[in-house]
Amino acid sequence: MIKKIARKIYRSFFSQNGSQHEESLKGGYCSIGENTVFNAHHQLELRKPLSGKVFLSVGNESLIEGRFVFEKDTGCIEIGDRVFIGGGTTFICIEGIKVDDDVMFSWGCTIVDNNAHSIVSAERISDVSDWKRGIAENKTGAYKNWDVVKSAPVHIKRKAWIGFNSIILKGVTIGEGAVVGAGSVVTRDVPDFAVVGGNPATIIKYTT
Repeated sequence: MIKKIARKIYRSFFSQNGSQHEESLKGGYCSIGENTVFNAHHQLELRKPLSGKVFLSVGNESLIEGRFVFEKDTGCIEIGDRVFIGGGTTFICIEGIKVDDDVMFSWGCTIVDNNAHSIVSAERISDVSDWKRGIAENKTGAYKNWDVVKSAPVHIKRKAWIGFNSIILKGVTIGEGAVVGAGSVVTRDVPDFAVVGGNPATIIKYTT
């Protein structure tokens, strides 16, 4: 009896919030390696699930506490082995984000491979009403026009360390062993073993 009540509460919660976490598990939309900590119920969010597609793949021995939002069915995120992603860190993907082995993300980071909205005011004028319509119909994001939104893949190379509350924007490559200082906004590529900080992030020094 208690289990039945718990199931009803659980299903009601996810239904009311327009979430598709349950479906993400049933559909096999993520591939998780051995000894990796990841909870798809709470961390994977698919606006438009595509049957048979693996949206998120994570390697072995990783600790993944972040949230992964796929706004379109074209998105794909690859995460390597021994990666740490802290709580409150969010990946927002419509194209592609790749994280190599031994990368560390602190808490509260944002990694996004798109602009989210058009920079042309006339092209984003209906974004709010379209989003509200999707929420009202329990189809969050279904009516968003992504054709006018620019995107470019993001690549975080092996052994990089991303400080807390940092933001990494579309088209950026973070080099091997690079360090991104806390609170930085990274708008362009970071060389291997560079330490960067600020908004926009600039090179402070080099490490090993």
